[in-house]
Formats: sequence, structure tokens, C-alpha cells
Amino acid sequence: MQPNLSAMIDVIFLLLIYFVVTANFTPDEGVLTAKLPQGTGAPAQDLAPPQRPLNIVLSPAGETECRIAIQGYPQAPAGFTELASLLVQLQYDPELDLKSGAFKPDSPVVIRPEAGVRWQHVANAFNAAVRARYTNINFAQVSQ
Repeated sequence: MQPNLSAMIDVIFLLLIYFVVTANFTPDEGVLTAKLPQGTGAPAQDLAPPQRPLNIVLSPAGETECRIAIQGYPQAPAGFTELASLLVQLQYDPELDLKSGAFKPDSPVVIRPEAGVRWQHVANAFNAAVRARYTNINFAQVSQ
């Protein structure tokens, strides 16, 4: 006895046709659509160099006092009113006839408190920078 192969082949072809018709062809997985930039590839001519930040370092001096220093400048202000006037001297703003400084009013000012400095002193340094008409004032993480 032998099985009828023609009937078996018919069934296999019917199953093959069924799977081809019902198959759902989807796009490949892992293919990401991306929008590539348009242009000539020439570098932009109006790129400005990054601005150098003006760093104000606050370090503890005793329990309630702090030392103020401007990084890169030997002159250390004795208090926050002197810090404000020193920040005005470091500013370059031709509209207000301030032409001796190197920092514009929108230059970044970074206040860097060390561990143990009271937040009152950090707020006073912020207020001194605002009084000096700086507009881009940031706070650095407390250094240990």
C-alpha cells in the first residue's frame, strides 16, 4: 500500500497559497526614518567663539563669613557691594560708557560656592551680579 501523493501535493499547495495570501509584509524592524540636513555642506561663516564665563568663587571664612574671589583676577572684593562695583568695572557696555571691561552684560556669570558657604552669601552674590546689570547668571554645583 502506498499513500496517494497527488492529494497530498494538492493540500500542500493549498496551504502554501493560503499562507502567501494571508501574510502581512511589514517594513524591516530597526530601520529608522531620518531627516538629513539640507544645504551645501559649507561651514557657517557667522559662528562666534564661545563666551568665557565670569566665575565668582565663594569660600567659607569662619562660621558666618565668606571670602569672595573672581577667578582669574588678583583683586578680591571685601564685600558684596565691592563685588558689585568690581563687576561693573569688568563690564563692556558702550551704551553706558563702560569700555574698560572684557565682559558684556549677557556674558555668563557663574557663582561657585564651596561647601560650608551660607546660602545668604550665594544670594548676596546673585544680587551683586544683578545690580551690575548682568543677565546670564548661573549657579555651579557646590564643590566639596
